[in-house]
Amino acid sequence: MHLILGVAPPDSLRAQIVALQSQFWSDAWEPVSFLMLPLCKLGEVTSPLILEELDHGLLGLRGKGPATLAADGFGVFTRRDRITLELKIRAPVLHHLSVKIGTLAKRAGVKNPHVMTPLSIPLATITGVEAEDVSAWLQVHHSTPFEEDTISEITLFSTWKNSETTFYTAEAEYSF
Repeated sequence: MHLILGVAPPDSLRAQIVALQSQFWSDAWEPVSFLMLPLCKLGEVTSPLILEELDHGLLGLRGKGPATLAADGFGVFTRRDRITLELKIRAPVLHHLSVKIGTLAKRAGVKNPHVMTPLSIPLATITGVEAEDVSAWLQVHHSTPFEEDTISEITLFSTWKNSETTFYTAEAEYSF
């Protein structure tokens, strides 16, 4: 089972993102169907002992209270062989937490945890979109206002196929 620790966006942010996704200009834009802010990709983890150690460590995570999610503009990133449009998130508490999660996962026995930086919510795959169209969309939407929101839990998501599958199941939630 492929595991990712992340944050489910609050309803208000999710609604704003879905509204933005409806403004893509052609079918070449492939909207992401499952919205989440990934913090740390754990990869394939099937060992019951590793899963138990990971669960125990995540239950002990402590932060300094709720984290503020603040949108920090859009970015275009290369992820493996895909180009993605993502909403960058400014959340120093979550960045620190993602590093702690990566360390905790290594101690639990996860082979190659990957801390996600910069923190961003994937919106669409734009590999087949003309660069001029992406640039124009970014110029039109660069000043989109987003409300700040707070979160106080992270979620362990799983998928059974591979890391490219866009259907995830929430396995457990951990307060911090």
